[in-house]
Amino acid sequence: TTTSGLADSLAAEATGTPALRIGLLTDPHYADIPAKGKRHYRESRGKVRAAVERFNEAKADFAVELGDYIDEATTAEGEVAHLKTVEAEFAKFRSPRHYVLGNHCVWTLTKEQFHANCAAKPGPYSWDHAGFHFVVLDACFRADGTAYGAKNFKWTDTEIPETQRRWLAEDLAASRKPTIVFVHQRLDITGDYAVKSAPAVREILEHAGNVL
Repeated sequence: TTTSGLADSLAAEATGTPALRIGLLTDPHYADIPAKGKRHYRESRGKVRAAVERFNEAKADFAVELGDYIDEATTAEGEVAHLKTVEAEFAKFRSPRHYVLGNHCVWTLTKEQFHANCAAKPGPYSWDHAGFHFVVLDACFRADGTAYGAKNFKWTDTEIPETQRRWLAEDLAASRKPTIVFVHQRLDITGDYAVKSAPAVREILEHAGNVL
């Protein structure tokens, strides 16, 4: 219940012991290509390795990769190679791994190809752990509801479709545990980096009453 979950987290705060530890990493943009500007694509492999070493040392309960795991290649085969290379590092984490799709994850690849070449599973989905509820959303859709994949989109056209918003409302209503929601694209702004239906999604999160 929410009450027991919050009680546990408050007790943990009072004693200085965390209720749980989550390993977070985002936007590795790994690719076997030369650096461009501030993006040092090849260096991401070592950075993911260092993050995983820290996650294991801290005994994180689980880890979440928050999107843009890889960057583009000229072919789908090239992007699969990028994905398998960085996945080999993330796979060294000793506890469960979760993945949030970013627009770069499915630029040349389809979502099915991405999922087939790492431990990711299709979103949206949710799970419970240590008295908390967690949700992974997928905003890699065009405003017309078409799923991103194989260069069929512009990154500024990002949406959480109505069917997924309904699923989110139902999922949150079914669990009264304190909840954390993961998504790659922004929900707190308007403009190019924002999900088109961000206000509607925020309303769902606020109405649920249990989203931290």
